[in-house]
Amino acid sequence: MALKDFDGIRAIDVASVPVETDALRKIPRALALQHNVLSLSSVGNELTVAVPDASSLETVETIRFATGMQVHAVEAPRDAIRQRLKRVYRELVPVPDRGVGQPPAVAVANDILQSAAMAGASDVHIEPFDDGGRVRQRVDGILHFSSVITPDLFAQVVSRLKLLAGMDIADKRQPQDGRYNLEVNGCNFDARVSSVPTIAGEKLAIRLLADHVQTPRLEQLNIPVECYEAFEKACKAPYGFIVAAGPTGSGKTTTLYAALSERDALAENLCSVEDPIEVRMPGIAQVQVNPRAGVTFASALRAFLRQDPNVIMVGEMRDQETAAAAASASLSGQLVLTTLHSNDAPSAIERLMELGVARRTISAGLSAVVAQRLVRALCTVCRAETALDARGASEFNILEGTAIFKSVGCSECAQTGYRGRVALFEMLFIDDAIREAISREATAVVIRAVARQRGFRPMFGHGLHRAMAGETTLEELRRVLAAE
Repeated sequence: MALKDFDGIRAIDVASVPVETDALRKIPRALALQHNVLSLSSVGNELTVAVPDASSLETVETIRFATGMQVHAVEAPRDAIRQRLKRVYRELVPVPDRGVGQPPAVAVANDILQSAAMAGASDVHIEPFDDGGRVRQRVDGILHFSSVITPDLFAQVVSRLKLLAGMDIADKRQPQDGRYNLEVNGCNFDARVSSVPTIAGEKLAIRLLADHVQTPRLEQLNIPVECYEAFEKACKAPYGFIVAAGPTGSGKTTTLYAALSERDALAENLCSVEDPIEVRMPGIAQVQVNPRAGVTFASALRAFLRQDPNVIMVGEMRDQETAAAAASASLSGQLVLTTLHSNDAPSAIERLMELGVARRTISAGLSAVVAQRLVRALCTVCRAETALDARGASEFNILEGTAIFKSVGCSECAQTGYRGRVALFEMLFIDDAIREAISREATAVVIRAVARQRGFRPMFGHGLHRAMAGETTLEELRRVLAAE
């Protein structure tokens, strides 16, 4: 039965209505049973489902988000839906890896991760409450509700995921980390699992890293035109120290991968130490941090320095030993790339000093600092042009009435108005004037002032440029950045 066949029908007899197998598979089994949703048919990007209450916006929104499809809901008695669900999953969809015939906790754990992977989520949060648990997915940097876990299953689901990740399921009082691989629709994902004990129970955060993601080239990052040539030159230099700064999930590692892709992996010795290795790059010696085996950022870096490297990428500078070794390596003929947690480019220099790197070493070795953030990209299918109001004109220092773009929402973007993300950059290139400011113990405020005199453009300016071009919105800039 096609979607149009249900038009105008308020309630249907689910005991006899045909059910399409392909439509049934679009909704995770655990989610369907939890919300009493029977998937009936699908046409293009539209999915017809039977639910106990067709006016329940929460249920419809949950299914829409889990499938990424437009949902058309019709009503049927709850008990009838439950009976038909049990029958069709037993008779029509014998898919063992989705949980049929397996313990409920195993099925729920599988569906949580498969649903997240299919939704393009970068992270999954499994959070405990007194009445069970909640699952949220981070898509394009925003957390969205996905599903709930009943009280009788929550602890079992957490134990199942910890077991898969090689963690100690008996230890519920200490934070733990682990990882494992999973396959969804033929694509491999690395799931990095972190557990933290809370007063309500264990909370899990799972980072999903797709093996099939391609490393972008430098020209694909949309670096500001006025910075591109200088940054490319720094990435191709025989020595130096390049720092990518920003919070977790801001795309720092992707930028460094793009920088590495500018090098000749055949003619040069390229090395990296990461935690985790997010993208496998042919021709590059990539080392995974493993503290249990004694492999840390610092120990791997010291080992690399004995192997005649040309370029070393240090995934993150977390301690004084790693920071000092990385900065010193840049003074001995290697190009060193690393990431650092910092709000902006000038304050990254202060952060290096907080990690114990000497001012003279920073002044002599540092070549560039790139700070960045990710904002959601406007859906090009449904974005709409509008005029900037007085409040926005005052906040962003733009003329009132200026043409800007706003998000709308359509089936292509799952009604969010956004699809994917774009990066905002600010780049600080270390010249003689800035080296002198660093040497005389200037603060980040002073370094920023000196840099602006020499053409430094803050990230907020790049964000405005991308918003005016219709690539993102002023609301996204307001959410991610502080106005100057």
